[in-house]
Amino acid sequence: MQKKTLLALVLALTLLLSGCTLIQKDPVVDAATEILRLGDDVITKGKVQEAVNNQLNYMSYLYSMYGYSYDATSPDNIAEVQNSVISEFKKQLVTDAKIREMGLDQLTADDEAKIQSDAEKAFQDNLDYIISDNEDLADLSDEEKNEKAKAQLAETGYTMDSALEHAREDLLNDKLRQEIIKDVAVTDEEIQADFDSKVASAKETYENNAGSWATAANNGTTTLYYTPAGVRYVKQILVKFKDEDQTKIDDANKKVTDAQTKVTEAQSKIDDAQAILDNADASEEDKTAAQGDLDAATAEKDAAQAELDAAQTEVTAVTETAFANIDADADAILAQIAEGADWDTLMAEKTQDPGMQSGKTAERGYAVSADMTNFDSAFVQAAMALEKIGDVSGKTRGTTYGYYIIKYVADAAEGPIALDEVKESIQSSLLSTKQDDTYNQKVQDWVSEAESQFKQDLNALK
Repeated sequence: MQKKTLLALVLALTLLLSGCTLIQKDPVVDAATEILRLGDDVITKGKVQEAVNNQLNYMSYLYSMYGYSYDATSPDNIAEVQNSVISEFKKQLVTDAKIREMGLDQLTADDEAKIQSDAEKAFQDNLDYIISDNEDLADLSDEEKNEKAKAQLAETGYTMDSALEHAREDLLNDKLRQEIIKDVAVTDEEIQADFDSKVASAKETYENNAGSWATAANNGTTTLYYTPAGVRYVKQILVKFKDEDQTKIDDANKKVTDAQTKVTEAQSKIDDAQAILDNADASEEDKTAAQGDLDAATAEKDAAQAELDAAQTEVTAVTETAFANIDADADAILAQIAEGADWDTLMAEKTQDPGMQSGKTAERGYAVSADMTNFDSAFVQAAMALEKIGDVSGKTRGTTYGYYIIKYVADAAEGPIALDEVKESIQSSLLSTKQDDTYNQKVQDWVSEAESQFKQDLNALK
C-alpha cells in the first residue's frame, strides 16, 4: 500500500508540474483568442501569428537576397516583428473606425464594380504567377492549370473571397487617404527651396568633377541640377574594324593577357625563392632547393616574356592591318564632309556607333570633359583638342574599335538648370512626400488618441 500511495503521489505531482503539456488547446479556440480590441473590432491571435510569420519569412527572404542570414527563430527578432505587427494592427483598427465615422464605408455601385474588377485582376495575376512559376503544370490544359493553381493558392488561404476582401480594404483605405490629403498643396516657396537645395548639392558634387557630370549626362538616369565648366558635346562617326580584323585583334590581345599572366606567376615564384635565399636563418638544404626553384622560375619567366613580346608584336601588326583595311572608308567620309555634306545625315548613314544612330545622344551628342575616364582616352583627347564649335577632327585612331571622326557641336552651359525645366517634377515629388507625411501623421495622431481605449493581451501570444 505504501508503494502504491507513493507512486500515486509521484504521479499526481508529475501531472501538476507538467499539466500544461497534457492539456491540449483547441487550435481553433486558441487562434480566436483576442489580442487587441478597439470598440467592437477585434484582432485575434491567429491574425497576429499569421502576420508575424509572414513578416519573419519575408525578412529571411530579403536577407538571403543580399547574401545574409536572418534568424527567424530568434526571440529578439520575433519580439521586434511582433511589436511592429501590433503597431500596424492598431493603425488598422483606428482607420477602420474613422472610415465608418466619416461614412466612407457607404459604397456606390461604381465602387462595388471597382472592387470586383480589382479583385478579379489580383486573383488572376496570382494564378498566372503560379502557373508560370510551376513547370509541373506545363503539360496541362489551361483549365487544368487554373484549377491546380487555384488549389495551391487556397492552401495559402488566398481565394477569390479573400481577394475581394483585400480589394474592399484597399478602396476604403484609399478613400480615407484621399479625404485626409485633399487640401494638401505645395507652395512656390517650397518648390524654390527644394530646387535651391538640389542645385547646391549638385554644384558641390560636380563643380570640380566635370568628368562625373559628363558620365551622368550620357547615362541619362538622373536630373543634373548644376553643370560645371569644361563640358562640351560632340558627335562622332565611328568607322569600325572589319569583323575578321577585330577577331584577329581580340585573339592577339588574349595571347598578350595569357602571356602576361605567365610572366606574373613566374615572377611570384622568383620572389618566393629569393626570399628564402635572402633569409639568414634558412638552412643550406632549403637554400639549395630555393636556388633550383629560382633558376627554373627565371627560365620560365624568360620564356613567358618572349611569348609576351611576340604577342604584343602580333597585336601591333594585326592592328595596323585592321586600320589599313578601313582607311579608304574613313577617307571617303572625310571627303564628303569637306565637300559640305550634312553632318547629321552622313552620321546617320555611316556611323557604326549605336549611340549615334538614334535617341538623345544622336540628337545632342556625347557630353565630354578632359577628366573623363570611362571613354577611350584617344576619343576624349581628340574631342577636347577641337578649338571651336563646328570643328571636325581627322580620323582618330581608337584603342579598341577603329577610327573616330568627331564633330564639336556645342558647349554645356555652366550653371544651374532652369527651374522651369524641373518645376513640375519637383512639385510632384514634394506633393507626394507631403501627402504621405500628412496621412501618416494623422493616423499616428489617431492611434495616440485611442491608446487608452485599446484592450490588449499580448501575454496570450506567448
